[in-house]
Amino acid sequence: MKIAFISTMCDWQWGGSEELWSQSATRLKKEGHDVRASVAYWPQMPDKLIALAQLGIPIETHSWWHHAGPARRAWDRFSLSSRRGYGRLKRFNPDLVVISQGYNSGGFAWAKVCREAGIPYIMIVHCNSEHWWFGEKLGEAVASYTAARSVFCVSQGNLDLLQVQLGEPLSNAELVWNPYNVSPGHTAPWPDENMRWRLACVARIDLASKGQDLLLQTLARPEWRNRAVELNLYGSGPDEPALRRFVATQQLKNVQFRGQVNDIQAIWEQNHLLVLPSRYEGLPLVLVEAMWCGRPAVVTDVGGNAELCVDGETGFVVGAATLSSFSHAMNRAWERREEWHEMGWAARTRAETLIPKDPIALFCERLKVSAAARYAEAPVC
Repeated sequence: MKIAFISTMCDWQWGGSEELWSQSATRLKKEGHDVRASVAYWPQMPDKLIALAQLGIPIETHSWWHHAGPARRAWDRFSLSSRRGYGRLKRFNPDLVVISQGYNSGGFAWAKVCREAGIPYIMIVHCNSEHWWFGEKLGEAVASYTAARSVFCVSQGNLDLLQVQLGEPLSNAELVWNPYNVSPGHTAPWPDENMRWRLACVARIDLASKGQDLLLQTLARPEWRNRAVELNLYGSGPDEPALRRFVATQQLKNVQFRGQVNDIQAIWEQNHLLVLPSRYEGLPLVLVEAMWCGRPAVVTDVGGNAELCVDGETGFVVGAATLSSFSHAMNRAWERREEWHEMGWAARTRAETLIPKDPIALFCERLKVSAAARYAEAPVC
């Protein structure tokens, strides 16, 4: 079968939303399928894309307007590059096109090309927010989503919101699990407490989405100044300088910037509690990984967080991404710190019940069924 993967991710060179399509492309290629990919252009190709190319998967790039010059030249360049990309897609004539969106939009032009060429396609929504409405693009959005063979969302919360944004239900919608970076077969041993509780925030340092500012403002409050806690911030991002300035001016000596860490298991061998004050989400991999490692969490009720984290049982759910709500939840968590280990075991048990051990295998099977349907629907001559 011939399957084309289109990634519309353009804010970052690589993000969590890229793992599902790229790992699926890898597995399908190894199974002998004809796989190609098109990604947004960056001056330097990420290592994971290089690995796909080395596997024999052709990687093409499409432009996006942020990289061009003045507005007119930007649009001309984007249009020309995009037309070429659309033409290559039509010539490849795949049995299925997988359009992977980091947010609730970005792939509508590709969906239109597929519709005009009679090529089946699916759409993936990796994240959604109440701040993202379609406005004048509502017609494009409705046409793109309703004509898709399937619409995959990473959480029920994201899907419910998408249907509100479109103004109609999606009978072709279903949920999908992203791959994660820990082994389901191994639980991280509980860290030595040593009279100090260690909190981990594992997220891109992007305050508009991940909300680390709420966490630091909470720790700056008087009641937290003398508590035996250490906050470890894992990750990097554009707002790291602002956070470092806040930590310095507030003299938060118990906050550590740990940078990028690839060994997720090692993070949870050193920390007791996940703290994630997100303002919007899809379904964060860090919550899934923390649960597999037997750690409780404090998360905001956005995206799919509350679908996994059970308030008072496997962690603490914050009703809204505000300072007062988050501070209140953190105080609730602190009062029950002696129960964190037990809550972590409950989180692990819930992971074993809900989360598939091989999400890529499940998704690939779904793609193969969708691709095969093109032949079943073809008229018999």
